[in-house]
Amino acid sequence: MTTIGNVGKLDVMTMVAQLVAAERAQPEARIARSEREVSAQISAIGTLRSAFSALGKALEGLDSGEGLSARKAHVPEDAGFSASARGGAASGRYQVEVLALASAHKLGSAAYASDATIGTGTLTITAGDATIEVVVGEDNNTLAGIRDAINAAAGGKGVSASIVSGDGGAHLVLNALDTGSAGALRVAASGGDGGLSALAFDPDGPSGLAELAAASDARVRVDGIERSSPSNTIDDLVDKVSITLTKAEPGTVRELRIEADASAQRGAAKAFVSAYNAALGALGQVSSYNTSTKSAAALNGDAMVRGTTRDLRNILSESVIDLKALGITIAKDGTLTLDEAAFDKGLADDPGAAARLFSADGMAGRLQGVVDRLVDPDDGLLAGRSANLDARNKALASQRSALDFRMSQAEARYRAQFTALDVLLTSLQTSSDFLSQQIAALNNKTT
Repeated sequence: MTTIGNVGKLDVMTMVAQLVAAERAQPEARIARSEREVSAQISAIGTLRSAFSALGKALEGLDSGEGLSARKAHVPEDAGFSASARGGAASGRYQVEVLALASAHKLGSAAYASDATIGTGTLTITAGDATIEVVVGEDNNTLAGIRDAINAAAGGKGVSASIVSGDGGAHLVLNALDTGSAGALRVAASGGDGGLSALAFDPDGPSGLAELAAASDARVRVDGIERSSPSNTIDDLVDKVSITLTKAEPGTVRELRIEADASAQRGAAKAFVSAYNAALGALGQVSSYNTSTKSAAALNGDAMVRGTTRDLRNILSESVIDLKALGITIAKDGTLTLDEAAFDKGLADDPGAAARLFSADGMAGRLQGVVDRLVDPDDGLLAGRSANLDARNKALASQRSALDFRMSQAEARYRAQFTALDVLLTSLQTSSDFLSQQIAALNNKTT
């Protein structure tokens, strides 16, 4: 037996522990039960937030350029141009004739020996809107030194310089970095010993550099309407269609077709059906009731879950005809099934059905409203629930701390009481032993 001191008669520690445990049991069980409930609800809220966030992304994808508004450009082989269409481009056929390609200006010097010195001074190169000043001294007045000085001053903008070596010697070549007439080069030489005049170029005056390639704009004709461009890629010729010219073929007309991208649209519809079914399943999971175990899920009977489930089914039931036209059917449990072949056919037969369903004003817009009401990070129902559950968790933590404090006080009180009782019992026992000895002595005298 564990006792206080050597003469204690009570197992104080065990008695105190048992009394404290008995006093703690009921309030601790209540707190633990509440903690489990809160934890389960937090998990359920997380399940709903994840499922409905995914549904929101799927709904956004329906009306995006990668969804049901996706378009595909069809260009004949060896057409002299390529094309790509962005979401929402108008379907149609366009007659395209590539008249000329855009080219970059290119200038070349006379031939020099590789170690020949050209001259000193300043080269002023104009390339489009950029003006580049290149200082050439006696330490860099060779072709290689001038090339490096031009490239360092240009910094990758407007012009680049290179050396091309032929049978007659080395040539300094200047390349405009931008195509089109707007990027044409001019080179002026000034100061120094005058030798840099051999590298000057003025299209309207004497020049030391020869024009190896003229700066020209691209020209293309679409449905008889001609357009010029400094670049071979034109993004605004046809709305939401980018056309890149690759070969000039004046007099040859090719057809460009812009059509709905069935594969992208089908993928967006599949993603929506999957996300919708997952969201409906999440609602069922967090509100289910197991009749065998007689146990209810964390949000069983919850008004928010019931209302959301009702809203989803009402919205889909209002669009059942258009859904069926696109091969999407609603099962008895509310889940959706997509028949891909029927979807492709329905989309081809009635493109307006997709617009009615998946636009911001259609079924998708109303579903998005339900999603936003739930998952909006500031005002959504789930955000409000999460805040309330966090507050409950903090309150339960405070209750547990208060219980621990009360139990520590009770333990100290019980220990003091039973220690005093143990001391009293020990004292009484000592007195009892003394009286027993005296009585025994008296009895011995009388005998």
